Amino acid sequence: MTVARHHVILLQMDHDQRFKTLIREFFAEFLILFFANWTKHLETSAAEWLDKELFSNPPDGPLHVLDLVARVPIRHAAGDDNLTERKPSIVLIHIEIESPDRTTAIKPRLPSYYRHLCDTYQLPVLPIVVFLKVGLEGIGIDSVVEEVCGLEVNRFQYLYVGLPGLNALEYLEGENWLGVALTALMKIPRDQIEWYGAEALRRLAAAPLTEHRRYLLDDCVHAYLPLDEDGKAKLEKILQTETYAEARTMNQTIFE
Repeated sequence: MTVARHHVILLQMDHDQRFKTLIREFFAEFLILFFANWTKHLETSAAEWLDKELFSNPPDGPLHVLDLVARVPIRHAAGDDNLTERKPSIVLIHIEIESPDRTTAIKPRLPSYYRHLCDTYQLPVLPIVVFLKVGLEGIGIDSVVEEVCGLEVNRFQYLYVGLPGLNALEYLEGENWLGVALTALMKIPRDQIEWYGAEALRRLAAAPLTEHRRYLLDDCVHAYLPLDEDGKAKLEKILQTETYAEARTMNQTIFE
């Protein structure tokens, strides 16, 4: 499929679907960028994406579709051979993408998703939520607590990244190209949004990426950078300057 054809398809996607496409392509980069401490022993290059359908009350209950579920091999440290039988060799990574500006919609559903995946695949599950419009603490661990008559009977924890809570400049200057593109969703000074967008496009234009991967990252910047019509005109004006000639040429090649 050509890049132009990809562009037509992505334009028809909502934000959640666009982000799912991005994470599937940049799965390793995503985990390294935000959750390296928890996923450093995973063989992300061997990830297998699974069927995401979930029936909460089959056969007549409502159908829920999980966003992304990957079966990922675990790379055990040297000297662990004698413990292989007691350690799982595969883990499921379950990722939910949340575009609403609140956390209340997804949190109550997470424990049931977790139990369903554990029961279905008989594997440990690492749950992750990506918030596109909720910052929280940027990157962290949140929990869902279930109580009965004031007694805590269950506490479910999950990893999260709240993109609006992250400092965009730190990622804009980094070497993780997914991070560069995701600055469009991070914390940016209001009067510098256009400059951040231009800088992200400039860095991606010079990055060692395939045409397809560069397109996905450029599309992320254009889709998520919070610009009104005036802001888009300002960004275009910046891209017309000599400093951004390569970014301008690259974007014209990809999107036109």
